[in-house]
Amino acid sequence: MTLPAPKLDDLTWAEMTAAVRRRIPAESGGVWTLHAPVDPGITLLELLAHLLEQRLYWLDQVPDALVVAVLRLLGVEPPRPARPAATVLCLTARQDGAAVPGTPAVPAAPAVPAAPAVPVVPAGTALTRDPDGRIAFTLDDDVAVFPLAEDAGPTVWTDRDRTADLASRRGVPLLAADGAPASARLILPLTGDHPAPGPLTLLFELDGPAPAAAWLPGAVDGVPPPAELTWSWFRPGTDLRGAFDRVEDGTAGLRRSGIVRLHPPAGWTTRDRGVLLTTPAATHTAPPRLRHLAVNVCAARHLRWHTADSAALREQTGAWLRLPGQELVLPDAAGHLVEASVRLAGHDWRAVPDLAFSGPADRVFVLDRDRGAVVFGDGLTGRVPHPGEDVQVLYAVGGGHAGNGGTTGNWTPLPDPATALRPPAEHPQADATAHPSDATAHPSGARPKAGTATGGTAGPAPRPATDPAATPAGPARPAAGACATAGHAAAPAIAVTAANPVRAEGGADPETVAEARRRAASSLGEVTRAVTAEDHVTLALTTPGVTVARAHASVGEHPGFPCARVPGAVTVHVVPAAPRDAIDREDFVAAPHPDPGTLCAVAARLERARLLTAEVFVRAPRYRDVTLRADLSGAPADPARVRALLTGALRLRLDPLVGGDDGEGWPFGGPLRPSGLLRAARDALGGLADVSAVAVGLDGAEPDESCRDVTLGPGELPVLRAVRVRTVPAAEPGEGLA
Repeated sequence: MTLPAPKLDDLTWAEMTAAVRRRIPAESGGVWTLHAPVDPGITLLELLAHLLEQRLYWLDQVPDALVVAVLRLLGVEPPRPARPAATVLCLTARQDGAAVPGTPAVPAAPAVPAAPAVPVVPAGTALTRDPDGRIAFTLDDDVAVFPLAEDAGPTVWTDRDRTADLASRRGVPLLAADGAPASARLILPLTGDHPAPGPLTLLFELDGPAPAAAWLPGAVDGVPPPAELTWSWFRPGTDLRGAFDRVEDGTAGLRRSGIVRLHPPAGWTTRDRGVLLTTPAATHTAPPRLRHLAVNVCAARHLRWHTADSAALREQTGAWLRLPGQELVLPDAAGHLVEASVRLAGHDWRAVPDLAFSGPADRVFVLDRDRGAVVFGDGLTGRVPHPGEDVQVLYAVGGGHAGNGGTTGNWTPLPDPATALRPPAEHPQADATAHPSDATAHPSGARPKAGTATGGTAGPAPRPATDPAATPAGPARPAAGACATAGHAAAPAIAVTAANPVRAEGGADPETVAEARRRAASSLGEVTRAVTAEDHVTLALTTPGVTVARAHASVGEHPGFPCARVPGAVTVHVVPAAPRDAIDREDFVAAPHPDPGTLCAVAARLERARLLTAEVFVRAPRYRDVTLRADLSGAPADPARVRALLTGALRLRLDPLVGGDDGEGWPFGGPLRPSGLLRAARDALGGLADVSAVAVGLDGAEPDESCRDVTLGPGELPVLRAVRVRTVPAAEPGEGLA
């Protein structure tokens, strides 16, 4: 039962003055006789009643700071900041208005070298899709833009050539799901014979039920892959092949859509444009369907990094006193501030949701998104900053639902003379002293540009001074991606355009305190401990990073004692999600089994939530092969159509994901009733044929049971393997009641 909220502000000024006036004669012993407003005592009484009424009003209010503090005490996440939208950008490099071909362009003059065919766009480059540049997305990583053949796309070969299916986005099944070795060959549309200044970046957009894509805010990392994949390269038409030096698989083993970054070895060129994907055991739930494959891609987020240094903030810090309430209003951040890091007087300050749990010596601050400011403590909750010359604030602006949008091909870099996009002076693999990227990781997943920025400008952000990988003091290096070779003329600038083949999603406005309170109230009903059988099912279905469609908790079932009920043992059978759009596809999986990564993820979640004395096991469902026989009264006019309709209807009826009476999957351990299957067969055929009976056979037995129910054990599900059609003589008219 919900307790009613107490009302503390239940006295008015008139009620308080009337109550005190009634007590005056008794309390004064009859001495105080004048109770009119002209009496100074009555005037003082009315004043105090007015002040008390205001205090009661304040007492009945709950300030936002108190709500945030209570949420933290309850272990609930405080109001969430703005969340940036994310997408994937496919980049194209151009020089002097022409696309970079496989052969470098002829330079205009001998003093100006030609741009290399593979320029590198540095991490943190800001691109926009609107003419005004109000919505800017920044790249997460460096991108080597390899030259691509015009009007040509990737080639995909599995058991046969699947290029046409990929071009029409019909979904190409890359690897089988039978546990046997499998492979897929991809040929990328690279041109020329050029070394790689960076990794090959490939977007794998998968079709079908899958966890959140790797670039979206809700993506979960750390889940074991569904199969062990090996990526290697080969040169089409030759026997040359080899392994990549390093593979960053954002698809988590083709479990979800993501970006794969393949780092080629020394000596690799764009002639080695083949990619071979192999696995010793294809243990996916269903063959992963490739809907789209793109080259030269990178995740981008609705964020733009800025740096404000002492020069930009001198006016504010110069007016500081050693008093509470100090703050720094950041340039161009009002209404768009997402996150910030502060370095003040040689010390790093960290952002906190609120100052309630901070002490006098804690170097903390809170973000004021509306005003675009960082606010420091008052000396009791949070340290008061001292004025100084050494001030540096690295902050990100953006976020919110404004960044969400569809696909478009008009992305262009924001004008930024300080970081003009230029090709690298030398090949990174040939430069043993090449510096690593200056991009610094941030909680949002985006990284600022490398280089040096002037105060308050929207330029590249420097590496924080506390970074142990920061380079020592010395000559300034050029910004990432800039050409600055001494003694040579500057290479021509590279113009970059981009398109996003996937939607920009995930952007959200900051959560208000009221919304956080409602979220906290709803979280009280969330299941966090596995006590009942339904708790085990709920926790299995909501396991992050995997897609579990159904689960069944069998209490007392122990895999080591199949013939007895074991107290304290719980076996959870999980059915993963699998495509159900077309049962006649060649890659349709009638009996979906969870992959090893899914079983490990669900088991780990239940292990943390189980009772101390409980044993929890996670297993795949036990499938029982079912053979059905349908008896038709008389020969149908179109036997092939009747057989196809019968097979499809009965397969859907017994399907573990969309079967059953409610369309949510055949119930675990539910008996097979011939009468129910007969009704489904008659509904599917209509007037095409008359079905007189349906017989059931289990585990390869002949289907001969057409009257009694065929029972299944707990945790068992049927899977239809075959449907036989038999024609029997029609009943003679005039028999029975006719």
